[in-house]
Amino acid sequence: MSPTPVHQKNWQFTPEGDTCIIIRFRHEGISTQVSQLCLQAAQNIANARLPGINDIVPAFNCVGIHYQPSCWGKAPFYKLCQALDSLLLQPATPSTSGPEQAVEIPVCYDPEYGIDLDLLAKKLQCTIEQLITMHTSRAMRVFMLGFAPGMPYMGLLDQKLDVPRLATPRLAIAAGSVAIANRQTVIYPQASPGGWHIIGKTPITLFNPDRPPHSLLTPGDTVRFKSISKETFTYLKNNRHEHPGY
Repeated sequence: MSPTPVHQKNWQFTPEGDTCIIIRFRHEGISTQVSQLCLQAAQNIANARLPGINDIVPAFNCVGIHYQPSCWGKAPFYKLCQALDSLLLQPATPSTSGPEQAVEIPVCYDPEYGIDLDLLAKKLQCTIEQLITMHTSRAMRVFMLGFAPGMPYMGLLDQKLDVPRLATPRLAIAAGSVAIANRQTVIYPQASPGGWHIIGKTPITLFNPDRPPHSLLTPGDTVRFKSISKETFTYLKNNRHEHPGY
């Protein structure tokens, strides 16, 4: 029988199968504040080097802890919850992987790549140029990586760009496509299905399984989008396959 959730302070421990614990923070919606809580929790846990921890995955308002139950004796879920609770009560510890980075991502918003720009601009009752300006005018926080390796979920966008996902997802989205939905923006690192509105494309490689660090972006990073021409996109694609800092 699966263990029942354990409630502690401002967070809750929930079992996800018998080898994963989800730490859920009691905050509604998506915000920088709760994102920082998740990152601090993940860092404290990583620095503690608890036995049997295979992976630590921060998300919007929760952190996934993948572990080996055999390392925690009888009642491993409850024992690990106690250890995690103690760590979460401690002050934030510095990161061992370096400071969060600010990254500029070039994006070509040409209609060839931004296949939803025209319809989206009409839906939002603005021009394509205004839509692009809204997408490039503010820094985006990387809240989490998910769905595909290295795929960043970033926000929050201007409230005017709060559009729902497509009613019917596309079966194939080109790698590098930049898309928006629900006041967030994503970049598809690989060709894959997807249900977000495609507004542009970047020539930058976001995920490389053969080169550590495998992901260009990590949760907590800040991203600024820079509009580039189609000619610049082609040049970067042909001559600089990866971000200069990657």
